[in-house]
Amino acid sequence: MPEAGRRGVLVVEDDGDLRRLFGIMLSAAQFEVFEAADGIEGLKALEDHPGAIHLVLTDLGLPGLGGVELISQVRATRPTVKIIGTSGFGSRNVREMVLRAGADEFFSKPFSMGEVIEKVKTMTQ
Repeated sequence: MPEAGRRGVLVVEDDGDLRRLFGIMLSAAQFEVFEAADGIEGLKALEDHPGAIHLVLTDLGLPGLGGVELISQVRATRPTVKIIGTSGFGSRNVREMVLRAGADEFFSKPFSMGEVIEKVKTMTQ
């Protein structure tokens, strides 16, 4: 259960070290953090915590249910949840595909962790 007044962020990332780093950084920025290693776990987290998750930060290259599919499903079922997609494949086509799927923002790896955290703060105000 999230603490009163804290905004919830779901980090969906199959790289455990990067997922934990996002968790540490977002917790330090006063967010309630939920973590998932793939798209299926991400959807389950959204079901298990209705109303607690305000933003989804997802990698695209996830095993099983990929990031683009996750973005599409989140947008269809939770239209008010903000979504940021990330990928190591940062071409213009990837950015456009992610935004068409329903993401609000896209970051190409490598990215500045501080820049992503600031965007999360802005998008969850």
